[in-house]
Amino acid sequence: MTADIYENFTDVDGIFAAHPGIVYSPHSIRELTYKEMRELAYAGFSVLHDEALIPAYRGKIPIVIKNTNNPSHPGTKIVLEHNKNSNAAVVGISSDDKFASINISKYLMNREVGFGRKVLQILENLNIRWEHMPTGIDDLSIVIRQKELTPIKEQEILHRLIHDLKVDEANITKNLSIIMIVGENMKSHIGITATATKALSENQINLAMISQRSSEVSVMFVVDSRDEHKAIKALYKTFF
Repeated sequence: MTADIYENFTDVDGIFAAHPGIVYSPHSIRELTYKEMRELAYAGFSVLHDEALIPAYRGKIPIVIKNTNNPSHPGTKIVLEHNKNSNAAVVGISSDDKFASINISKYLMNREVGFGRKVLQILENLNIRWEHMPTGIDDLSIVIRQKELTPIKEQEILHRLIHDLKVDEANITKNLSIIMIVGENMKSHIGITATATKALSENQINLAMISQRSSEVSVMFVVDSRDEHKAIKALYKTFF
């Protein structure tokens, strides 16, 4: 598959930096990378499904999202790498709800060889997919889609953790939302995470957990779903 560019026409002026149903009149992103688009699509952006990008990504073909009713608008260009003049740390903020967290505590957990595998084996046996797994020395949380759980599966998970793996404590927290701030240039800016957490703190939003991968393309915040919209508004105001 070869082409100079692929234009996708829709009913909006490109991809917005935040959900317009949450933030009033968010700006349209001028340029973002495939990696950034995948991160945003995972956490709720629905203009393009992440798997729909595969043919263009493999063919190294830029994509432009434009508005059929406003063709003069430049829209959003999706590229492999940002041009050298692009220096924005955060390009977009996305969110998704209906998550749950399986929280586990066990003293000296880090010294027990195979403990993480045994926990994930419990989920596999129950046909449950996991999304994220933030860890500490003696603590482990597994974030899953809430729809993966049933009352019977919840009881089975807790029973196996307590009786088979002998954990000190295990519980499940529901009604969580994941919020992602995304930008490949974040790695060249100091204090992005601190700026975000400060904005959330000033708006009385408690963080259930936070995670940043080594690629530094995104930072994930987990909050109570009741605070999701307030958090998105606070972060958008801070970064844009």
